[in-house]
Amino acid sequence: MTSKFYDKITVPVILSILLIGAAIKFKFLFQGSLWPDEALYLYIARNLSADLTNLTDNSGNFFYHSPPLLMYLLSLVEWVRGIEFDQAARIVVILMGMGTVLTVYFIGKKIYHPLAGIVAALFMAVCPLSNWTGVRILNDVPVTFFIYLAVCMLVYEKNKAFYFFALCAALTKYSAILVFFLPLFMRMKPRTWTSLYLGGLAALFAFGLTSHFFPKPNGWLGYFYSFVHLPNTLHMVKETEFFIGYFIFAFAVLGMFLTIRERKFSALFHWICIYGICRIFFPWIIFRVSRYTLPLYPGIYLLAAYACYRSVQIVASKWPVYTKWAKLFFIVAIASVLFQHTVRSLGMLEQTRNMFTGFDKACAFLVKQPGPHSVATASPRQIKYHAPEFEVHDIWKNISPEGFKEFLEKEQIQYVSIDFWSPHLPDWCRSYDYRKNGYDLIYGEKNVYVFKALKKGFGTGR
Repeated sequence: MTSKFYDKITVPVILSILLIGAAIKFKFLFQGSLWPDEALYLYIARNLSADLTNLTDNSGNFFYHSPPLLMYLLSLVEWVRGIEFDQAARIVVILMGMGTVLTVYFIGKKIYHPLAGIVAALFMAVCPLSNWTGVRILNDVPVTFFIYLAVCMLVYEKNKAFYFFALCAALTKYSAILVFFLPLFMRMKPRTWTSLYLGGLAALFAFGLTSHFFPKPNGWLGYFYSFVHLPNTLHMVKETEFFIGYFIFAFAVLGMFLTIRERKFSALFHWICIYGICRIFFPWIIFRVSRYTLPLYPGIYLLAAYACYRSVQIVASKWPVYTKWAKLFFIVAIASVLFQHTVRSLGMLEQTRNMFTGFDKACAFLVKQPGPHSVATASPRQIKYHAPEFEVHDIWKNISPEGFKEFLEKEQIQYVSIDFWSPHLPDWCRSYDYRKNGYDLIYGEKNVYVFKALKKGFGTGR
């Protein structure tokens, strides 16, 4: 097929791909589910919309756990009327996800072939991990968008634009600072960057192996220190199997082999190497932190798509009689992956749309109760987002029932919010007899319960 043919079909095909990706997400745009990090980012963004210097979290502390670009961008849509703030924020993230799909096509077209770009864009549009996080107000989809825009600018030799988008990526998530190394590695000889990659792999492995022998630093340094671990191979395998699958993984490996053999050492190749080595030593907990791998997925899909394309070419050149069978195999295989990943995307979105819900109604109820509104909860981010005027106290994971009573008395807390969504909720809270121990249930709906903490009668059995 000629380049003119691909130029002719590009616009309708890419539009169709974008519509597929958007259709998967659109159904879940208006969900009431709000994860803890989503509530945190929205809370900070709302503060920034009123005061650009107010970069404080729900506890009033300066927020440094992620760079602030996403929150500043979201602050621009807080004033939009006719739509809830969280829904407007989800639209921003969804548009960035669609932008990544489009960018993947242009990268594949330039480095490999237009057909490889189209297939990779299709894979990205139905990617379960991208779709699952793509309706969440988190920084993983935006940082992936900015990273691949930066890679795309290098591929098309737009150096000034590269640095702009690389800076945007680094201001969205700290790990994206690695993208600034791409121009340096592209100027090196293969022997040099190969040694650096092997040295980096060995250094990270040594750090992960020995870090637990040393005390963890305090403050922000300890926060970053704890992100380097030896990989959990079981979770690595489970995550790869669930979100990528054997076909994509096998052909991505083949695509990397072909890329090296054909010396296509582009910005994409080096990003996959740099981030891939570092990702190995980030935490691996399937479903909990699988989104850390998202910046690799567009690259993986491009490698897999290129391997499919080149495999047909190789068969056509060596065994031309089997060319049609090879094309049929890949058409069926790719269609099967697209179908499976679409179903998996919809299944995950449906399964999690009803998790972390009910905080808005619980807060609306509490607002009408007598003050002061001092609330203890294991989900302080959601409560504080829905009711910023409340004084919110976090329930510690390891606190005992007796210690909790003392905590309530000391802080003069009036209300206790117990939700079964929180992963930080103490185990005893799920089966505790609140009434016998001096708590009056005043609200209960959708796994969120509100108790009045009585100042008298704790532990009386009444």
